[in-house]
Amino acid sequence: MRGGLELQSAGHANARPPLIDADGLGKFFDGGEIRALDGASLSVAAGEFVALMGPSGSGKTTLLQIVGALEQPDAGQVRYRGTDYTELPDLAAFRAQRLGFVFQSFHLLPTLTALENVQVPMFEMPWSRGERAERAAGLLAGVGLQQRLAKRPAQLSGGERQRVAIARALANDPELILADEPTGSLDTRSAAQVLDLLRALHAARNLTVLMVTHDAGVASRADRVVAMRDGRVVAGARQDA
Repeated sequence: MRGGLELQSAGHANARPPLIDADGLGKFFDGGEIRALDGASLSVAAGEFVALMGPSGSGKTTLLQIVGALEQPDAGQVRYRGTDYTELPDLAAFRAQRLGFVFQSFHLLPTLTALENVQVPMFEMPWSRGERAERAAGLLAGVGLQQRLAKRPAQLSGGERQRVAIARALANDPELILADEPTGSLDTRSAAQVLDLLRALHAARNLTVLMVTHDAGVASRADRVVAMRDGRVVAGARQDA
Protein backbone atom coordinates (compact mmCIF):
# COMPACT_ATOMS: atom_id res chain seq x y z
CA MET A 1 0.00 0.00 0.00
CA ARG A 2 1.49 3.31 -1.10
CA GLY A 3 1.84 6.34 1.13
CA GLY A 4 -0.23 4.91 3.98
CA LEU A 5 -3.69 5.85 2.62
CA GLU A 6 -6.26 3.09 3.05
CA LEU A 7 -8.15 2.79 -0.24
CA GLN A 8 -10.71 0.10 -0.97
CA SER A 9 -10.51 -2.14 -4.02
CA ALA A 10 -12.92 -1.17 -6.78
CA GLY A 11 -14.09 -4.78 -6.82
CA HIS A 12 -14.58 -5.03 -10.59
CA ALA A 13 -13.77 -8.16 -12.58
CA ASN A 14 -12.57 -6.05 -15.51
CA ALA A 15 -8.84 -6.38 -16.22
CA ARG A 16 -8.66 -2.57 -16.13
CA PRO A 17 -10.83 -1.58 -13.16
CA PRO A 18 -11.81 2.05 -12.65
CA LEU A 19 -9.25 4.21 -10.91
CA ILE A 20 -11.60 7.22 -10.96
CA ASP A 21 -15.39 7.20 -10.94
CA ALA A 22 -17.13 10.58 -11.03
CA ASP A 23 -20.93 10.46 -10.89
CA GLY A 24 -23.41 13.28 -11.39
CA LEU A 25 -21.01 16.10 -10.58
CA GLY A 26 -22.42 19.59 -10.21
CA LYS A 27 -20.56 22.84 -9.60
CA PHE A 28 -22.66 25.99 -9.36
CA PHE A 29 -22.02 29.71 -8.99
CA ASP A 30 -24.22 32.80 -8.47
CA GLY A 31 -26.85 30.88 -6.57
CA GLY A 32 -27.03 28.19 -9.21
CA GLU A 33 -27.43 30.54 -12.15
CA ILE A 34 -24.05 29.48 -13.54
CA ARG A 35 -23.55 25.73 -13.83
CA ALA A 36 -19.88 24.97 -14.50
CA LEU A 37 -20.78 21.29 -14.16
CA ASP A 38 -24.32 20.01 -14.56
CA GLY A 39 -24.48 16.27 -13.88
CA ALA A 40 -21.09 15.30 -15.37
CA SER A 41 -20.10 11.63 -15.03
CA LEU A 42 -16.79 10.04 -16.01
CA SER A 43 -14.98 6.78 -15.40
CA VAL A 44 -11.24 6.38 -16.02
CA ALA A 45 -9.65 2.94 -15.93
CA ALA A 46 -6.37 2.28 -14.18
CA GLY A 47 -3.55 2.65 -16.72
CA GLU A 48 -5.68 4.54 -19.25
CA PHE A 49 -4.72 7.77 -21.08
CA VAL A 50 -7.87 9.88 -21.49
CA ALA A 51 -8.26 13.26 -23.18
CA LEU A 52 -11.04 15.50 -21.91
CA MET A 53 -12.05 17.77 -24.77
CA GLY A 54 -14.56 20.56 -25.25
CA PRO A 55 -14.96 24.26 -26.04
CA SER A 56 -14.09 27.01 -23.60
CA GLY A 57 -16.62 27.04 -20.77
CA SER A 58 -17.65 23.40 -21.23
CA GLY A 59 -16.52 22.51 -17.69
CA LYS A 60 -13.52 20.36 -18.50
CA THR A 61 -11.06 22.22 -16.23
CA THR A 62 -13.60 22.29 -13.40
CA LEU A 63 -14.03 18.52 -13.74
CA LEU A 64 -10.26 18.04 -13.69
CA GLN A 65 -9.94 20.18 -10.55
CA ILE A 66 -12.64 18.18 -8.76
CA VAL A 67 -11.01 14.89 -9.73
CA GLY A 68 -7.76 16.38 -8.43
CA ALA A 69 -9.40 17.25 -5.08
CA LEU A 70 -8.61 20.92 -5.67
CA GLU A 71 -12.33 21.83 -5.74
CA GLN A 72 -15.34 20.36 -3.95
CA PRO A 73 -18.44 19.50 -6.03
CA ASP A 74 -21.82 20.94 -5.06
CA ALA A 75 -23.49 17.73 -6.20
CA GLY A 76 -22.42 14.19 -7.04
CA GLN A 77 -19.42 12.20 -5.88
CA VAL A 78 -15.93 11.11 -6.91
CA ARG A 79 -14.43 7.74 -5.96
CA TYR A 80 -10.79 6.68 -6.16
CA ARG A 81 -10.40 2.89 -6.32
CA GLY A 82 -13.90 2.65 -4.89
CA THR A 83 -13.38 5.06 -1.98
CA ASP A 84 -15.41 8.26 -1.97
CA TYR A 85 -13.33 11.41 -1.61
CA THR A 86 -15.47 12.43 1.37
CA GLU A 87 -14.22 9.31 3.18
CA LEU A 88 -10.54 10.12 2.74
CA PRO A 89 -9.02 11.26 6.05
CA ASP A 90 -6.61 13.79 4.53
CA LEU A 91 -7.17 15.19 1.03
CA ALA A 92 -3.84 17.05 1.05
CA ALA A 93 -2.01 13.79 1.74
CA PHE A 94 -4.07 12.05 -0.93
CA ARG A 95 -3.07 14.69 -3.52
CA ALA A 96 0.58 14.51 -2.49
CA GLN A 97 0.81 10.72 -2.51
CA ARG A 98 -1.47 9.70 -5.37
CA LEU A 99 -1.74 12.57 -7.86
CA GLY A 100 0.60 14.58 -10.07
CA PHE A 101 -0.38 17.87 -11.72
CA VAL A 102 0.80 19.48 -14.97
CA PHE A 103 -0.52 22.94 -15.86
CA GLN A 104 -0.49 25.05 -19.02
CA SER A 105 1.41 27.85 -17.28
CA PHE A 106 3.91 25.44 -15.66
CA HIS A 107 3.52 26.85 -12.11
CA LEU A 108 7.25 26.67 -11.45
CA LEU A 109 8.70 28.82 -8.67
CA PRO A 110 10.87 31.44 -10.42
CA THR A 111 13.54 31.71 -7.71
CA LEU A 112 14.22 27.96 -7.60
CA THR A 113 16.34 25.90 -9.95
CA ALA A 114 14.92 23.01 -11.94
CA LEU A 115 16.36 20.61 -9.37
CA GLU A 116 14.73 22.54 -6.51
CA ASN A 117 11.37 22.91 -8.26
CA VAL A 118 11.08 19.15 -8.72
CA GLN A 119 11.73 18.65 -5.00
CA VAL A 120 8.85 20.88 -3.85
CA PRO A 121 6.21 18.07 -3.63
CA MET A 122 8.73 15.80 -1.90
CA PHE A 123 8.55 17.79 1.32
CA GLU A 124 5.32 15.88 1.99
CA MET A 125 7.38 12.68 2.11
CA PRO A 126 9.77 11.41 4.85
CA TRP A 127 12.92 11.72 2.74
CA SER A 128 16.23 13.35 3.59
CA ARG A 129 17.61 16.34 1.70
CA GLY A 130 20.06 14.09 -0.12
CA GLU A 131 17.35 11.60 -1.06
CA ARG A 132 15.17 14.40 -2.45
CA ALA A 133 18.01 15.83 -4.53
CA GLU A 134 19.01 12.43 -5.90
CA ARG A 135 15.44 11.59 -6.82
CA ALA A 136 14.87 14.97 -8.47
CA ALA A 137 18.07 14.65 -10.50
CA GLY A 138 16.96 11.21 -11.71
CA LEU A 139 13.53 12.49 -12.72
CA LEU A 140 15.03 15.40 -14.63
CA ALA A 141 17.41 13.03 -16.39
CA GLY A 142 14.38 10.93 -17.30
CA VAL A 143 12.83 13.89 -19.14
CA GLY A 144 16.11 14.77 -20.86
CA LEU A 145 17.17 17.70 -18.66
CA GLN A 146 20.19 16.26 -16.89
CA GLN A 147 22.27 19.21 -18.15
CA ARG A 148 19.78 21.83 -16.91
CA LEU A 149 19.52 21.02 -13.20
CA ALA A 150 20.87 24.38 -12.01
CA LYS A 151 18.81 26.53 -14.39
CA ARG A 152 15.94 28.67 -13.17
CA PRO A 153 12.65 28.82 -15.14
CA ALA A 154 13.59 32.10 -16.88
CA GLN A 155 16.67 30.36 -18.30
CA LEU A 156 14.64 27.52 -19.84
CA SER A 157 12.54 27.32 -22.98
CA GLY A 158 8.80 26.72 -22.73
CA GLY A 159 9.21 23.07 -23.64
CA GLU A 160 11.97 22.65 -21.04
CA ARG A 161 9.81 24.30 -18.37
CA GLN A 162 6.99 21.90 -19.12
CA ARG A 163 9.38 18.97 -18.87
CA VAL A 164 10.46 20.24 -15.43
CA ALA A 165 6.77 20.43 -14.52
CA ILE A 166 6.26 16.83 -15.67
CA ALA A 167 9.27 15.69 -13.64
CA ARG A 168 7.79 17.51 -10.63
CA ALA A 169 4.44 15.78 -11.22
CA LEU A 170 6.26 12.45 -10.95
CA ALA A 171 8.08 13.42 -7.74
CA ASN A 172 6.11 11.18 -5.38
CA ASP A 173 5.46 8.31 -7.81
CA PRO A 174 1.76 9.10 -8.39
CA GLU A 175 -0.79 6.76 -9.91
CA LEU A 176 -2.70 9.50 -11.71
CA ILE A 177 -1.39 12.47 -13.72
CA LEU A 178 -3.82 15.36 -14.26
CA ALA A 179 -2.71 17.60 -17.12
CA ASP A 180 -4.56 20.85 -17.87
CA GLU A 181 -3.75 22.03 -21.42
CA PRO A 182 -0.11 20.85 -21.07
CA THR A 183 0.76 21.96 -24.62
CA GLY A 184 -1.32 25.15 -24.66
CA SER A 185 1.63 27.51 -24.15
CA LEU A 186 4.05 25.67 -26.44
CA ASP A 187 5.04 25.88 -30.09
CA THR A 188 4.24 22.92 -32.35
CA ARG A 189 7.63 21.23 -32.00
CA SER A 190 7.76 21.58 -28.20
CA ALA A 191 4.15 20.43 -27.91
CA ALA A 192 4.92 17.27 -29.87
CA GLN A 193 7.92 16.57 -27.64
CA VAL A 194 5.85 16.99 -24.48
CA LEU A 195 3.14 14.67 -25.81
CA ASP A 196 5.76 12.10 -26.80
CA LEU A 197 7.15 12.32 -23.26
CA LEU A 198 3.74 11.90 -21.63
CA ARG A 199 3.00 8.89 -23.83
CA ALA A 200 6.38 7.33 -23.05
CA LEU A 201 5.99 7.88 -19.30
CA HIS A 202 2.44 6.53 -19.43
CA ALA A 203 3.70 3.32 -21.02
CA ALA A 204 6.86 2.91 -18.95
CA ARG A 205 5.26 3.61 -15.56
CA ASN A 206 1.72 2.33 -16.28
CA LEU A 207 0.43 5.75 -15.29
CA THR A 208 -3.18 6.80 -15.57
CA VAL A 209 -3.40 10.16 -17.36
CA LEU A 210 -6.38 12.52 -17.59
CA MET A 211 -5.56 15.42 -19.92
CA VAL A 212 -7.66 18.49 -20.70
CA THR A 213 -7.28 19.95 -24.18
CA HIS A 214 -9.23 21.93 -26.76
CA ASP A 215 -6.96 20.67 -29.58
CA ALA A 216 -8.19 17.64 -31.56
CA GLY A 217 -4.64 16.81 -32.64
CA VAL A 218 -3.48 16.68 -29.02
CA ALA A 219 -6.55 14.66 -28.00
CA SER A 220 -5.83 12.09 -30.74
CA ARG A 221 -2.71 11.01 -28.84
CA ALA A 222 -4.85 9.64 -25.99
CA ASP A 223 -6.35 6.14 -25.71
CA ARG A 224 -9.83 7.64 -25.46
CA VAL A 225 -11.42 11.06 -26.02
CA VAL A 226 -14.19 12.26 -23.73
CA ALA A 227 -16.27 15.17 -25.06
CA MET A 228 -17.84 17.82 -22.82
CA ARG A 229 -20.43 20.48 -23.53
CA ASP A 230 -22.37 22.81 -21.21
CA GLY A 231 -21.06 21.17 -18.06
CA ARG A 232 -21.89 17.62 -19.13
CA VAL A 233 -19.99 14.69 -20.56
CA VAL A 234 -21.66 14.03 -23.91
CA ALA A 235 -19.49 11.23 -25.36
CA GLY A 236 -16.93 8.67 -24.21
CA ALA A 237 -17.79 8.84 -20.50
CA ARG A 238 -17.08 5.19 -19.78
CA GLN A 239 -14.28 2.81 -20.67
CA ASP A 240 -16.73 0.56 -22.52
CA ALA A 241 -18.70 3.46 -24.11
